[in-house]
Amino acid sequence: MKPTTKPINISFRVFDVQDIDDVLAIERLVYKIPWNKAKFTHSLNNPNILAYLIFKDNQILGYSIALCVSKTADLLNICIHPDYQYQGLGQKLFDYQLQTSGVKEIFIEVRVSNHSALLFYKKLGFEVINTRKKYYSDSEDAIILRFITDN
Repeated sequence: MKPTTKPINISFRVFDVQDIDDVLAIERLVYKIPWNKAKFTHSLNNPNILAYLIFKDNQILGYSIALCVSKTADLLNICIHPDYQYQGLGQKLFDYQLQTSGVKEIFIEVRVSNHSALLFYKKLGFEVINTRKKYYSDSEDAIILRFITDN
């Protein structure tokens, strides 16, 4: 007998400043050098930011933040709670962000040591275009990736 999996009923909504404390808890579980409250607040107060949460019931499973200018976006942060990773939720969140933004091109920088993120973005269709030496505060290099939409 084959095992069955129940689909997760998910929903999306805009990520707003009142959600920061809940998002910080996830951020700290996932990242070696997490964003702080001030960085989230500053980003969410920027009128060019599109930020979304992905939910199951009333629980935040993840979030994404993109800076959109014209038809180009910089994906600043996308994260899924560790208990829900590898279930396709990152893909769903990215697809939702992409549909709502109307952008044609998306860029992201990823730590060279973040192998799982690099695999995730390549699976989404991002291509490596360059490297930024000593990009992060701890002097780690960043890989620059680009995604071109079909829209």
